[in-house]
Amino acid sequence: MTRRISAAAVSLFLLLMVFSAVFSLGASAADDSVKADYYLSYKKYIAAENPDGKKTVTYNDITDQISNLLDEGVRRYESGAQKDGDDGYYKPFTNSYGFWYETSGYEKTVMGYISGARVNEVELQFSNMKKAVNNKDSVENVKAEVEKLVSMLREDADTLDSLFGYEKTETEQSGSGDGLAWATFGAIFGIILREGLEAILIVGAMAAYLVKTENKKGLIYVYGGSGLALIASVIMAIILYSITSSTSNSIPQEIVEGVTALLAVAVLIYVSNWMISKAESQAWTKYISDKVSGSADKGKLLALGFTAFLAVFREGAEVILFCQQYFSRADSMNNGFFAVFGGIIAGLAAVAVIFVLIRVFGVKIPLGPFFMATSILMAVMSIAFLGSGMWELFLDGGLAESIGGFVQSLAGTIPALSWMSGNDALAFLGIYPTWITLGPQLILLVVTIVTFILAMKKSRNKKETA
Repeated sequence: MTRRISAAAVSLFLLLMVFSAVFSLGASAADDSVKADYYLSYKKYIAAENPDGKKTVTYNDITDQISNLLDEGVRRYESGAQKDGDDGYYKPFTNSYGFWYETSGYEKTVMGYISGARVNEVELQFSNMKKAVNNKDSVENVKAEVEKLVSMLREDADTLDSLFGYEKTETEQSGSGDGLAWATFGAIFGIILREGLEAILIVGAMAAYLVKTENKKGLIYVYGGSGLALIASVIMAIILYSITSSTSNSIPQEIVEGVTALLAVAVLIYVSNWMISKAESQAWTKYISDKVSGSADKGKLLALGFTAFLAVFREGAEVILFCQQYFSRADSMNNGFFAVFGGIIAGLAAVAVIFVLIRVFGVKIPLGPFFMATSILMAVMSIAFLGSGMWELFLDGGLAESIGGFVQSLAGTIPALSWMSGNDALAFLGIYPTWITLGPQLILLVVTIVTFILAMKKSRNKKETA
C-alpha cells in the first residue's frame, strides 16, 4: 500500500514537473512575443519589419510602435526594474522621443502639415511623461501621462494618415493625388517662411541700419556672414544627417541648435545695446566723425556679421533636413517634385520680399526712431532665441532629464499656462509654459528694460548739458 502511494506521489510529482516545464516554455514564448512587440528605435523597427522598403509605414503604425515601447517602459517601471541600462525602465521613455518621434520624421511632418505649435505641445508632453518617471511618481500617474501622449500622437497620426491616404488600401490610396502635392507645397513654403523670418528680420534690420548710417562698406560683413552661414548650414546638415543615421538618435541636432541660439542671444544683446546708444542723431554724428579717418570700428562690424551668421545658421541646417525628408517622399505622389521645389522657391521668394521691404522702408524712417526700433527688434529676438535655445537644449536635447531633480521639474508644464503650448505666435517668439524657458526670459526682459531706461536717461542728460 505504501509502495502504491509512493509510486502515485512520484507520478504526480513528475506530472507536475512536466506541466511546469510546459508552462515555463509557454510563459517564455509569451515573454519573447511581448519583447518582440517593441523596438528601442525606429531604425531597428525598419530594419526588422521593412528591410526592403516596400511596406507602407503609416503614422498610426509609428504610433503603435511608440505605444508598445512606452508600455514596455511602464511594465519595467511597475515591476521594480532598475532605472538605467538597456533593461532599465527609463530607456523606453527617453528613446520614445529622440529615437522615434524625431528620427521617424514624425516631428517634421507634423510641423509641416499640422503646425509647429502642435509639435511643441507634443514635445512638452514627452517632457512631462519623462519628468513623472524620473521623479518616481506613482504607476497610475505615469500611465496617465503615457496615455495622454499616445492620445495626442494618435490624433496627429489620424490626421496625417488621412492626408496621405494611408487609411485605404494601397491601390485606393489618395496619397498620390494633387491634394497631397498642394499640402506638401504649403508645408515647405510655411516652414521656410517661418524659419527664415527670424533670420531675415535680423539680417534685414542690420543691412538697413548700415545703409541708413552711410556705412555701406559694412554690408559685406552682414552679407558675408549670411553667405558663410548658408555654406555652414549645408555642411552641418550633412554631419547631423550622418550622425543621426548611424546612431538612430536626433539629439545632436537639438544640442547644436540650442547652443547656437544661446550664442546668438549674447551677440544680439551686445548689438542691441550698441544700437540704442546711438539712437540720438548727435551720438551717431559723433560716432561717424570719430571714424572718419577710415579706421571703422571693425569690432562692431564683425559683431554684426557674426550676428547675421548665427541668425541664418541657426535655422539653415534644420530647413535643409526638413526639405530632405520631403524629397525622399516626392516620387510617391503626383507632381511631388514640383511641389517640393515650388515650396522651396516660393518660400525663399517670400523671405526675399520681406528682406527688401525691411531695407526700403527701414531706410526711409527718421534716424532716431529707426535706431530705437532696430534695437528693440534685436532685444525681442534675443528673448525669443533664449526661450527656443533653452527648449532645444533642456527639453529636445535631453539636458533636463540628464540632470534630473529640480532642473527637470522646471522643464514640466506650468498648469496655469498650459494653453500657451498650442499657440503659433508664442511658439515663434520662443515662449513656452515651462520655467526652464520662461525664467531666463523674464530675467533677460527685466535686464533689457532697465538697460533701455538707463540708456534713454543717459541720452537725455547729455542732451540737457549740451
